[in-house]
Amino acid sequence: MADFDLWRNMMREYSEEFLGSAEHGGDGESADYSAEPLAAFDRAYASGGVRVFCLGVALDALTLWGEILTVAVYDGPTYDHLFADMVDSNDEGTVVKTGRVRPTSALPFTRHTIDELTASRRLAPAAAGCLELAWEHRRTILGRS
Repeated sequence: MADFDLWRNMMREYSEEFLGSAEHGGDGESADYSAEPLAAFDRAYASGGVRVFCLGVALDALTLWGEILTVAVYDGPTYDHLFADMVDSNDEGTVVKTGRVRPTSALPFTRHTIDELTASRRLAPAAAGCLELAWEHRRTILGRS
């Protein structure tokens, strides 16, 4: 059965891209959401340790691929727990992170960071657009008025 749940898709991508897991359900088998690390992501979401937002739907002008632009906000302890074993790279490329404090340190969510990332041309156009939308709506996303 096809699994089109947006949160489940995000969990699978985080597990594969950031934790280096094999593709979940890639051989026609359904992903096992009761197994780690997917179960930990689900627990974090259920407990409020991560909040998810959909920023919109985009269409890449060159490839005509549709993309759902999403953002997830993790509280500090949840992020540290879930991404303690973050990889440096995977089959699709390099994971962008600072590594200055420790390997799992995320880039700060600042205008300067967004400008540097978009100027570096290391991001796909949809990723750059998603960052811009996240910055535009940061007060809502971060729960600040």
